[in-house]
Amino acid sequence: MTTRFILSAVAAMALAAPALAQTNLLYNPGFEIVGAPPSATGPQGWRGFNFSRYRTMDDGLGPILVRTGIASIELASGTGPTNDFGGYTTDVFNPDTLMYFNPPIEFPGGDVTVSGWYAIPTDQPLTGANAGIKLEFRRENSSVFMPVEHLTINGHTGGEWLQMQFTVTNAELEAVFQQFPPGPTMVSVLPIRFGSSTATGTIFWDDLSLTQAAACPCDWNQSGTLNSQDFFDFLTSFFADSADFNTDGLTNSQDFFDFLTCFFAGCP
Repeated sequence: MTTRFILSAVAAMALAAPALAQTNLLYNPGFEIVGAPPSATGPQGWRGFNFSRYRTMDDGLGPILVRTGIASIELASGTGPTNDFGGYTTDVFNPDTLMYFNPPIEFPGGDVTVSGWYAIPTDQPLTGANAGIKLEFRRENSSVFMPVEHLTINGHTGGEWLQMQFTVTNAELEAVFQQFPPGPTMVSVLPIRFGSSTATGTIFWDDLSLTQAAACPCDWNQSGTLNSQDFFDFLTSFFADSADFNTDGLTNSQDFFDFLTCFFAGCP
């Protein structure tokens, strides 16, 4: 590649085909679709447990925080021995498709990134409790291959919505696979709240996402071949402000530099 080629690519970007952005693999990520399975009155594809509640605007259940649409999930404190744990999971079997609502993943494959937006009311801070997201990578038979959880949220957000995000690399999955094959084919996503039996506080979750990067991330259009079209397609996304190559939540010059580093290094 030469500087002249790069400049020519920039000039030609308007003619390039659009890149295939990473797809949110979660079904019903904003909890807007209601109906079975598992419950006719809850978010389809999500199963709640303990003191978790499905919330919609004007549901008459008290104050509610919603980021987009009209629905969210609420994890609050309860009473009794289950007070310390509540959440929702995608590990729901669909008898119509004979498949789980867990997002499918490829292994070996690209890194897996989960994110979600959360808000905690000022007058209901998490005390004696932490909240976060748990992933349960599962084999084809649904057995758990590897759990990963980040329970780092406490206090309150002043009612503002903040984003939590973390990535599980293919190298981390590969290390477990070497000891405990076979590898995963899907992953359960669980926004959860966990603490002591006297913990208090409420957290709302909305707009979750789970994506898997291409095994070769600079194969931007995921064609299976790294060539100049990937560069054109990346530029299209970059100038559309949708080329967060390094998954830091922003599209900026660092994404461009990181893409070039990968592009010139080539794919395995």
